[in-house]
Amino acid sequence: MRLTPAQILATVDEAMAVGDLSAANRLLQALKRNGDRLAEIEQRLTEIARRLRHDRPVAKPNPAYLLIRGWGAGFWADVGHVALQTVLAESLGRQPVVYWGRESRYYQPGAGNAWDLYFEPMSATTVADLSAPGLSYFPAKWTAENLRIPRINKDAGEGSRVSSLYFLNRPENVLVSDYYTEADDILPWLPAWRSLDPEAALGAFYRSRLRLKPPLALPLDSMERQLLKTRPMLAVHYRTQSRLKTLESQDREAVDVGAYFPIVDRHFDENPGGGIFLITDFAPAHAAFKSRYGEKVTSRTVARLTETGQISLEWQTHIDGRRLAVEVIFDTYLAARCDAFLGDAASGVSNAVCRLKAWPEGKMSLFRRSGVPLGHIRQHADPSEWWNPPE
Repeated sequence: MRLTPAQILATVDEAMAVGDLSAANRLLQALKRNGDRLAEIEQRLTEIARRLRHDRPVAKPNPAYLLIRGWGAGFWADVGHVALQTVLAESLGRQPVVYWGRESRYYQPGAGNAWDLYFEPMSATTVADLSAPGLSYFPAKWTAENLRIPRINKDAGEGSRVSSLYFLNRPENVLVSDYYTEADDILPWLPAWRSLDPEAALGAFYRSRLRLKPPLALPLDSMERQLLKTRPMLAVHYRTQSRLKTLESQDREAVDVGAYFPIVDRHFDENPGGGIFLITDFAPAHAAFKSRYGEKVTSRTVARLTETGQISLEWQTHIDGRRLAVEVIFDTYLAARCDAFLGDAASGVSNAVCRLKAWPEGKMSLFRRSGVPLGHIRQHADPSEWWNPPE
């Protein structure tokens, strides 16, 4: 049931009364996008700014860092967490330091920092630099001694579930983000970002700042020649429609494989000699596309679920985390090399494909909408509680 603007504002006031400025802010930002009750919204946002001490800004510490720990979800959701936190760090004049330790599903024993298995560092600073004598830390659960320890009060306890909204006016040298913060909780507060379309701005960030390690970037050209040689090529991403995954759709809806077919059919009506590059984590969807379009479908051999009731691939401990990461990296970057894209906005993979290329108008379309219904707050739970592999 959708809440009315009056009910949403009442929920905002309840959140502010218990000090949850993040929940209040996210509700207000959603209401503001709809153009409802703007004067009341601005009044409450002004109060949030006051409580964040924006009227008494602190001097930026020297040195100033933001440590970005692994979030613990799907690979591209984890990368999205890094992107948003890097944007925040640089907006605050802080050095971003990415450290995916043993809490990362994509860690390998002996790797040290799993981020370095896949991407170039976001800065020259390392997590070791953040343990220098005399530095201060926020949230208070962090110290020089525990920066690399996984799951320090991540979901419960002092300093747990801290939104990066609270990072905006802090005097400490080192801020640590180990929990996902929604884009609309921080971007509207950053002067250089508040007037931008978030997806367009994040797309520019992905294309300019994400740099694959050479062992992953170099094979892409040969893969493109082998898999994308039929042009024009439509990249199609279909995500398993499990009950849990439908909760990430703003309208709580699922999308059937059959919904894709009319759009794909139009692609072939307009381009009889074209092809499809299919990326999916659902074996029945792969079979349905192959049955309908035959040899016009190309895809890579990857791990796939066979039933919607199965747990997500990243939760299946018998599958190597690096394998999962490399599979989805290759699929996503190849999809971004296609001529058009059809995907699912309630998917981190589809969002990454959209961000990695400046798609010409009319060449990218998405089913569903990402997020939660207006008036509700998405509560993030870390799915990686069981995932702490050996050093």
